Amino acid sequence: MFASRVNQGTKNGGGDDATGQRIWEDVQAVLASRMAREEFDRWIAELCLVAEVNGEFLLAAQDPVALDRVNTRHKREIERLWAGMDPQGRAIRLICWRTAPAELRELVGDPWETVADDDGVADAPAAQTGGPAMTFENLVVGPSNQIAAELAKRIAAGLPAGTPITLIYGPQGTGKTHIVLSLRADVEARDPKRKVVYLTAEEFMSAYLDGVKARDTSGLKRRLRTAAILIVDDLHRIAGKPGTENELYQNIREVTGNGGQVVLVGDAAPGETVGFGQRMRGEIKGATAVEIGLPDAAMRREILTRLASHITASHPDFQLGDDMIQKLNSGIRGPGRELTGAVWSLFTEANFGEETPTMDMLERVVRRHSGEQREPTIDVIKKATLKIFPIGKTELEGPSKMQAYVYPRQIAMYLCRTMTRKSFPQIGRAFGKRDHTTVLYAFRRIKKAVPDDVRVAEDVARVEALILDLLDSGQT
Repeated sequence: MFASRVNQGTKNGGGDDATGQRIWEDVQAVLASRMAREEFDRWIAELCLVAEVNGEFLLAAQDPVALDRVNTRHKREIERLWAGMDPQGRAIRLICWRTAPAELRELVGDPWETVADDDGVADAPAAQTGGPAMTFENLVVGPSNQIAAELAKRIAAGLPAGTPITLIYGPQGTGKTHIVLSLRADVEARDPKRKVVYLTAEEFMSAYLDGVKARDTSGLKRRLRTAAILIVDDLHRIAGKPGTENELYQNIREVTGNGGQVVLVGDAAPGETVGFGQRMRGEIKGATAVEIGLPDAAMRREILTRLASHITASHPDFQLGDDMIQKLNSGIRGPGRELTGAVWSLFTEANFGEETPTMDMLERVVRRHSGEQREPTIDVIKKATLKIFPIGKTELEGPSKMQAYVYPRQIAMYLCRTMTRKSFPQIGRAFGKRDHTTVLYAFRRIKKAVPDDVRVAEDVARVEALILDLLDSGQT
C-alpha cells in the first residue's frame, strides 16, 4: 500500500518527480553559491531526492549525523527556496535513509548507487548545481591563471609537463578546482581508457579512515594506484594528520613510480606549506609549482558575463545590462567564486529568474555580499584617478584638451556620477567650474565605451577599485 504511493521518477528520470529533481538542482545551485564549498559538498551535495509521496517530496540524508546537521543548519533555507521554486506548492520533508521504511528503501533502491570502476571502488557522485560544467571551453583565462591553465592542458594532452608532480596553488575561490576538473574532462573526452582519479583531501581522509576501521585499505589503494592522473584537491586539509599524510605519500609514490602524473591543489607555495612531515614537504617542494592569483578587472567582467548568459539561456527574463555587470564587478571585490555567488543571489532575488533584475535588487545583493559602502567624495575619486594616471591635479581639473588629460578626467567625472549622488552641475563645478553639459558628455562617452572597449572597462575598474581601497583604509 505504501509503495503504490511512491513515484519513482527521481531514480528513473520520469514522471512528476523529474520536475521535482530539477527544482532540487536549482535549490542546490543557490545553496552552493551561498555556502562554503566544503560545507556544501559534505552535507548538501550528498542529499538525494528519493520519492514523492502524496504530494510531498522526500529528501534523504544518508545517516542520522547528516540529517541532524542539515536539520540544524540548512533546513529552513532549503524549505524556503523550495517553496519559492515549486509552482505547485508541494512540500519537501527531510528523512534519514538509514531509518526510512523498508518498503520505501526496497522500492527506490540505493539513491547513492554509482557505477564502480574496474577495481570495484565507486567514484563519488558529482554534485549537481545550476552552473555550467567545468571545462577548458568555459574557463576564463587571463594573466592570473594562464600558466596554470596551459600546464593543465599539457598534462591532459599527455605532453611533457616538467616533474611527475604538479602543485597548483593560490587563494580560495580563484578557480583552481575549475582547472583540474577541466583537465579531467579533457582527458575523458580524448581517451576514456586513460584513468583520471579526482578526489578532495577530505574524501581521501574519509575513504582512508573507513578502510582503517574495516582493517582493509586495499580498495582505496587499487583506485588510486592504477590512475594515469591522480588529482588531490584541497591538499592543505591533510596537514597535521600524520597517518593520512603517510598514506597519501605512499600512493603518490606508487602513481609516479608507475609513470603516472599527480596534480596537487593547495593554498600555499611549496616553501610556505606548513603541517606536513619531511617526506611530504620534499615531494611538494620537488613539484612543478604554478600559482593562480586573483582575476583582474577584464577576467572578472568575463566571469560575470558568461554566468549571466548561462542563466539567461534557461531563464530568458534574467537579463543583466552592462551597468549591472559593472556594478557587480566593482561592488563584489573578492575572487571569482564570490562573483558567481552574487549572480546566483541576484537570480534568487529576481524570483529565481522569473523576473528581470532591477538595480534595486542588485544593490541589495551587493550590500549583503560586501556590506555597506560609504559614498566616496569627489576629492577621493580625484585622488584615486591621480594615482592610476600619471597626471597632476592641475591637468585633471584644468582646461587642457590633450587626450592624455581629457581621458582620465572623463573617467573621474563618470565615476563621480555613478558612485555618488552628485548632480552634473555639482560635478562640473568640482572640475574647474565646467558646465554640466561637459560632464554629461563625459558620462555618456565612458558609459558607451565600457561594454565594448576592454581598455576603458579596465581603467574604470582600476580607479573604482582604488576608490574602494581608499574608503576601506580610511584614507579619505
